[in-house]
Amino acid sequence: MFKAVLVALALVGASAYTPSFGRSAVRMSADSSRREFAGKLAAGAAAMGAASAPANAAYAQGAKFSIFGLLGNGDSYSEGAAYGSDQGLPVYSAYSPFQPVNDGSLSKDKSAEYIKFQKGILAESEKRLKSNVIPKAISRKAWSEVTTELSRQLYSMRKAMNSVGGDAAAAKTFYQDIEALNLACLRKKQDVAQAAYEKSVADFDKFKSSI
Repeated sequence: MFKAVLVALALVGASAYTPSFGRSAVRMSADSSRREFAGKLAAGAAAMGAASAPANAAYAQGAKFSIFGLLGNGDSYSEGAAYGSDQGLPVYSAYSPFQPVNDGSLSKDKSAEYIKFQKGILAESEKRLKSNVIPKAISRKAWSEVTTELSRQLYSMRKAMNSVGGDAAAAKTFYQDIEALNLACLRKKQDVAQAAYEKSVADFDKFKSSI
């Protein structure tokens, strides 16, 4: 009987120590896992940093800049394109990256090709102005259709008229007719809109004859 009690007490004591060993093993395994994860995370961050470095600069190299073209890196394109040190033509001033105005730096708005292009826009705008789209919309009181048509192809009509030349006063009168037509549509006044449309067509013909 006494021996049986001793065996029972030994078993109880052994079982009491078993969870402790289990907790220690779990704790050691968790610590090892955290250290391994931290190591992999640091290695991944370093790899990403190296991959995201600029292709035209060495890793961990600072930015290049120039101070008035005198200090720093004069070959860099920062600070006004190195103040002319890397340009074939002289710049407008020591503080400008642009060259002086000359015949080669300006757009040739009045060239024959440009005028031909603008005349094409004007011809298309005239066709749409004199089509039955606007008169039908006015007769149906479809005001949004009129204003939409005025803001589509006809929106480029003013620039085309200014580009091809002609009587400036006649052009201004036509612009005022179109503005009156648009306002009449916004106010939903059918008679005023119809009168403004008819006047705009007649005034456009006057301008066209002056080209």
